[in-house]
Amino acid sequence: MKAHTLCLAVAGICSSFAAHSSVVELNENIKLDWGMDAYVRAHVIEPSGGDTENGYSSRFRVKANLMLDDGWSINTRWQGYYDWAGDRRHSGGAGTNFTDGSNADGLSIDLGFVQYADKGLLFRAGRQRADWAYGFNIQNDRRDRVLAMKSYQYASSNNVSVLGIYDLRFAESEHSSEFDVYDDVHMYALAAVGSHGPFDWGMLWAYFEGGNENIGNSEEGIPQQGYGIDYFHNISPYFTVQLDKFALKGAANVILSDSTQERGYHTTWGHDGFAGFLEASYAITPQVKLQVHGMGYVDGGLVGRGFDTYSGLINNSDRNNPSPISRQFFGGLGHENNDGQLYAARVDWQVMDDVNVKFAGGQMTIDNALGGGQDLEAKFLDLKTQYQWSQYTDLSLQVSWADEDIDDLAVMALINIKYD
Repeated sequence: MKAHTLCLAVAGICSSFAAHSSVVELNENIKLDWGMDAYVRAHVIEPSGGDTENGYSSRFRVKANLMLDDGWSINTRWQGYYDWAGDRRHSGGAGTNFTDGSNADGLSIDLGFVQYADKGLLFRAGRQRADWAYGFNIQNDRRDRVLAMKSYQYASSNNVSVLGIYDLRFAESEHSSEFDVYDDVHMYALAAVGSHGPFDWGMLWAYFEGGNENIGNSEEGIPQQGYGIDYFHNISPYFTVQLDKFALKGAANVILSDSTQERGYHTTWGHDGFAGFLEASYAITPQVKLQVHGMGYVDGGLVGRGFDTYSGLINNSDRNNPSPISRQFFGGLGHENNDGQLYAARVDWQVMDDVNVKFAGGQMTIDNALGGGQDLEAKFLDLKTQYQWSQYTDLSLQVSWADEDIDDLAVMALINIKYD
């Protein structure tokens, strides 16, 4: 299977099989795969009608995977995160966006799972990363999961893998008046990924099962808290077709909801919804690539917060490493008549071997944003430059601007160091 197809299904699998310079042979039966990475970033946001916002943040991670010759391994990565601006970020399972609150630096387990891998069979249990559909469904998510996958090869270089996943969607219980708002919320999923010549694909079905009490209780005066998830299905296909200089890729999220409002409160994903995107790219020269994409959602359809909209101000803020300059969420939570469209183009120019420049622009419209009755519209421009200082270190600078209902100018600089 092509590496990027398999990693879309379960991020990190590829690293379990690849040969790393960071692998140390402890003895003839045991190997240690280790690595470290860190970044320091600074940002400034100039809102049109408010005070300048700025801040700095840093993250340090250490990876240590103990690989045994019987197919089993122990995989860990520890993360230290600190936001110098005094903003709060929960460093637990999924992370949150930046909010005004007490400083919360800390050390957390970023990844931690046991794994068995042999002859096309993979089994994992523990805290894992998940990505699906190029981030249009989910991007860089951390949950405690159980995963089993079997891969098959056919017709020489073609592959297909089938997998099943179970996760406790909300591992942390929250209580209000001794009422558990995340009572028995689970997710079950079946998926398949494959590649056949120039065609890569994936298909996911996930079912979210909510508890009897997790959406609140109007008779007892307990409102919905958290997501308030009841019962719904998520069907999410994706594909890529690569034909010489031209590539086409896309994905969709279909929400089929069993949720109800019997207790008098709106349930997240309380209605059926749809979202999809299509992107075309063409290599004008070996150094210059043109990309265009269009996306939309109906009735609060699902769009991942980490999805690359080509604008640093819109989404581009994944679950476990939220961006401080992301200002607008393009997507919904299952509200009727909450629809959105976004169209954009980007030029990706490899100026030199160590310098890359991306320039993008587009248009966004949202009706009835998150069911609140507000309509939003904005045009945006984005410029990002990256300099590969060395094999291990790169520097980047991003400038993001949007007008009308976003109306912000943001600049973010980052130093990234990685040995993996």
